Amino acid sequence: MSDSNDLLFYVGKRFLWAVPVLLGASFLSYILIHLAPGDPAQIILGRRATQEQLAQLRQEMALNKPVYVQYWRYLSDAAVGDLGRSYRSQQKVATMIAQRLPYTLQLAVGSLIVALGIGLPTGIYASLNRNEFGDHVSRIVALLGISIPNFWLGLMLILLIAVHVGVVPIYGMTLVTENVLAGFLSTLLPAVALGTALTALIMRMLRGSLLDEINKGYVQTANAYGIAEHEIMYVYVLKNGLLPTITVIGLQLGYLLGGSVVIETVFGIPGIGQMTLDAIFKQDFPVIQGVVLFVATVFVAVNILVDTLYAFLDPRIRLGGEST
Repeated sequence: MSDSNDLLFYVGKRFLWAVPVLLGASFLSYILIHLAPGDPAQIILGRRATQEQLAQLRQEMALNKPVYVQYWRYLSDAAVGDLGRSYRSQQKVATMIAQRLPYTLQLAVGSLIVALGIGLPTGIYASLNRNEFGDHVSRIVALLGISIPNFWLGLMLILLIAVHVGVVPIYGMTLVTENVLAGFLSTLLPAVALGTALTALIMRMLRGSLLDEINKGYVQTANAYGIAEHEIMYVYVLKNGLLPTITVIGLQLGYLLGGSVVIETVFGIPGIGQMTLDAIFKQDFPVIQGVVLFVATVFVAVNILVDTLYAFLDPRIRLGGEST
């Protein structure tokens, strides 16, 4: 079997595994929300609704049917992109997610740019200068980055930069598609607050991976053949050392795209995270279910993408996947 066929077979298996994962996530979220206190009909019609009105709405929404019938109806609608309607606004949940997604996506991309822009070069520098002053400093910074809560960091950034300096807005976000400069400035602080932990994680992971690769035999062999040190580092060592880091980045990217509730709340960003928090407070169950299914889909899609990239960079992965 050729390399391309091996890769396609490997990716196909990952897609097949994604189906039960998504089914499990949808079923678990549906059951847990079904067990939560609160009557959907009462939430929609309010406290002043009569028993006749409540009974009629329960019949229209199939709330008087068995749970498995309700779940099958929900699953059938979700399969064609219909995630139901909000109990509060009666707006389609899919539409609500689509409206909030650009803000969360802008925050996630900004955070990822911060993490990669700082974490990758710092991790490479630390591995090339092991146990030197710069390495010690980067390790201390990485430890602080992982330890500091992002909501505290966000509040400090607002106080020290947004309030005192006044260059960036304190609250809200402007999309870059509407205004590039305003979008950049409104994304800067939340992206730093959210991306700091990922930056530290990338630094530590990449440093450790590169040090492991540097100590392997093929590096010593390449040195013996007189290959330039920078060529060994950037052509061979970096490629192999990036593999574990790619996995970490992929998992964290799924988290970022799922929406950071804390950061979106601190900075007043109208993204998916803030919408989820509002839905929880208001017992808007269809919105919660829709967001859970969306986030699960994002995580699965990102994991498949990471696995594909991993298998492309390391043929041993897809060959091993074929044999299992």
